[in-house]
Amino acid sequence: MKDFLTRPAWIEIDLDKFENNMKIIKDKVGEKTEVMSVVKSDAYRLGALPLSQVSLDLGINYYAVATLSEALSLRKKFDEVNILILGYTPRHLYEDAIKNHITLTIYSLNDALVLNELAGNLKEEAKIHIAFDSGMSRIGFMPSDEAKKEISEIFKLEKINVEGIFSHFAACETDPEFTERQFKTFTNFIDELSELGCRFKFRHIANSHSVLFHDEYDLDMVRPGIIQFGYTDSDHLPEEFGLEEILSLKAQISSIREVKKGETVGYERFYKCPRDTKVVTLPLGYADAFPRILSEKIEVLINGKRCKQIGLICMDQMMVDATDVDCKIGDDVVLIGRQGDEEIKVRDICIHSGDCETSFITHFNRRLPKYYYKNKELVHVSKMDWNWLWLS
Repeated sequence: MKDFLTRPAWIEIDLDKFENNMKIIKDKVGEKTEVMSVVKSDAYRLGALPLSQVSLDLGINYYAVATLSEALSLRKKFDEVNILILGYTPRHLYEDAIKNHITLTIYSLNDALVLNELAGNLKEEAKIHIAFDSGMSRIGFMPSDEAKKEISEIFKLEKINVEGIFSHFAACETDPEFTERQFKTFTNFIDELSELGCRFKFRHIANSHSVLFHDEYDLDMVRPGIIQFGYTDSDHLPEEFGLEEILSLKAQISSIREVKKGETVGYERFYKCPRDTKVVTLPLGYADAFPRILSEKIEVLINGKRCKQIGLICMDQMMVDATDVDCKIGDDVVLIGRQGDEEIKVRDICIHSGDCETSFITHFNRRLPKYYYKNKELVHVSKMDWNWLWLS
């Protein structure tokens, strides 16, 4: 019996499926290319710490995050792994990054000068990766002679270890011509830097879609993101590659009531019952993951049968038509995942929300506890306060 902190609504994570996905990624890129596991936003809200432990056990030693706080959370758990902050870090956080051996992204000489001085004062070395803008128009040095000059100056800084350089594909699936142009812009710039004596241990640009379809872009390192969790954000199904979705989202029935034909359900009387209706209430809503735009567009599974969500989705609750289903308060309901012969996938929901899978899962509220299973046994519990309960 799960020890719910507030209400019976929760996420389940299958660590065996995650391990399968990481093995597929490692096998696909081969031994000569390092895998940098992207676990920003708490591994897309699925739990960076337990998932990274699985990756580490498979020999993956490089991890990418978005913020220093995310990096420090990983560092507290994993002393020896390499952690790169992929984006911008303000200068007032440089000292903490240096002290905790966090690799920073740099894309200006002035920032590198500040970092070098701080590292010297601390008698430490600051490791960095250079960001290069090959066409995303987001962050990074632009392809120019001035950029090459600044990067050359960064290489001369005594306390800076320039380990890598990276860029990011803008439209790897939808625009292969532009993707190839980005890759050539990136590699040509690196070649020009090499002629100036600037050489990198790691060159990386390959994202999830690139890993699946373009091994010619792998270089020294790849950065898989959403495919780690069994999603592709594309028309290509994960099953084509042997990937498995690791996530289930469940709740228990909190209320059952009989509503007469012609009566209404929920805010704004949005749904009018066309018949006498058994209305089931579930204790989760748009504050948890399901935006109001999904109202009356999704289904859930109750005792293995599909049931339509009705009325406007509330902040913390939603109602379902369970007229044709035998059920009781406390029964498990599946919103994402399998129950019996039926299955609801994240992409089924995204069709109606207009969202991508990456965006959808990163909106899971932290108040949803996460239960981690290995060999079908519960091994970890992540509660609302992010403290970890390790089960033996």
